[in-house]
Amino acid sequence: MEQIKTEKGYFITANIFEAKGSRTILLISSATGVKQSYYKRFSEYVAASGITVITFDYSGIGHSLTGAIKENNNQASDWGRIDLEAMLQYVKEHYPESRINIIGHSIGGQLIGLSKSAVDASKIILVAAQTGYWKFWTGFRRYRMWANWNILFPALVYTFGYMPSKKLMGMENLPKHVARQWCKWCMDPEYLFGSIPEADLYFKNITAPLTSISIADDTFAPIQNVDWLTEQYSGAEVKRIHLIPVDFGMERIGHFGIFQEPSRARIWEVLLREIER
Repeated sequence: MEQIKTEKGYFITANIFEAKGSRTILLISSATGVKQSYYKRFSEYVAASGITVITFDYSGIGHSLTGAIKENNNQASDWGRIDLEAMLQYVKEHYPESRINIIGHSIGGQLIGLSKSAVDASKIILVAAQTGYWKFWTGFRRYRMWANWNILFPALVYTFGYMPSKKLMGMENLPKHVARQWCKWCMDPEYLFGSIPEADLYFKNITAPLTSISIADDTFAPIQNVDWLTEQYSGAEVKRIHLIPVDFGMERIGHFGIFQEPSRARIWEVLLREIER
């Protein structure tokens, strides 16, 4: 494991899946509360195909959690502005002759637009990257989302001093300011764009080819949510892919299934083609 120093002085932990002779580096920006180890099998698959892959844990998550989580004061936006930025700087320094491709899964695809060095990427792949604004859902789920952001999550953070999402949703626990900022974004029709100054947003500056992938049975990132976020990358040449489980002989894929082992024989080749282009 590599320890990468950020501009704020703290370290984040990264894993490098080296492919000898690779001229492309694939950097994976994880979903909310998901450790980099979740992407290990996929990273090994890509590295075996000749592309070096780098994964990392955001501050407060997995191996980048140092000390008590209650003491971590980073926000969700810092995961892009500081953590992802540190990783891109690391790649540029250590692999200066390589092209940089980025996969952003869920919030990872949102954070790309908060990193100023993302404009140097050669290719961006968004996987189930979406707005979390509650009104994008319909029926009962819409009001469940409203209750999560307004009542449940704030109450849990107040009670525990962090978001105990490991017990609640199977995700890693979230630092308090990450959870609070996430709640704020999800109540704003402009999502993160409603509270982050335009000078700190780089979505429109990114001109690399971009592939945005949505998944038909993904209740965390319905297609309209994915479309909305994809449109924010207005300077990029966009390719949209919508995955339907039955087309791949699968019963379900969901928000997290695309990187799990059952997708190896069916979907990983689709991702690899996009990475290589």
